[in-house]
Amino acid sequence: DDPAVTPPSRAAAAPPNQKRKGSFFVRTGKLWAAFRPYLWITLASAVFALGFDWCYVPNQITLGGMTGLGQIIHAIVPAIPVGSAVIALNLPLFLLGWRLLGWKLLASSLFATAATSLGVDLLAACYSFPPMDPMLASVFGGALIGLSLGMVFLQGATTGGTDLIARLLKLRFGHLPMGTLVMAVDLVVIALAALAFHSLSSALYGLVSLYISSLVIDRVLYGLD
Repeated sequence: DDPAVTPPSRAAAAPPNQKRKGSFFVRTGKLWAAFRPYLWITLASAVFALGFDWCYVPNQITLGGMTGLGQIIHAIVPAIPVGSAVIALNLPLFLLGWRLLGWKLLASSLFATAATSLGVDLLAACYSFPPMDPMLASVFGGALIGLSLGMVFLQGATTGGTDLIARLLKLRFGHLPMGTLVMAVDLVVIALAALAFHSLSSALYGLVSLYISSLVIDRVLYGLD
């Protein structure tokens, strides 16, 4: 008898052009996944710039953060510019963040810090907002700043300064919400700014704004639970 002939396999090999299309979509998906967080951070930086230039600057409300510390240092030592003080204060934090949190957080946080600073400067150069009622500025400014920071945190990044300190504290106090940690750190800065500038009203409005921003951050990160 003739030996049984094995039938050809029904699974035909995929055409070369189909393989190329598949690999193209895979590469495109990976690129989009890599760059999507930076697009969200860019949008968040624009929201931050709007809140800061619209609500805080014209109404002289204390924001807190490294900018507040830079202002304090400049008030004590006028020869040190605020920008240089902020950069110097952020450098050790970014190095510490790289060691504890990894290079991905460092890269995205550096981008967020640069985008936020550039957005604030560009908007201020294009338009000067008039002052408004300080309480309205505190509420809406806090909401915008909280929304922007929450968006940045969702991408696994920070804007440097107290945001990065809060994320580092999150490693130690994991049961505390990020908004609470940010509020605790900024509260210290606002208190120091009130002592340095002898402006209690500015600090009080800053506290209102800080409370609003912490609530919004937690709502963005954790929802309405």
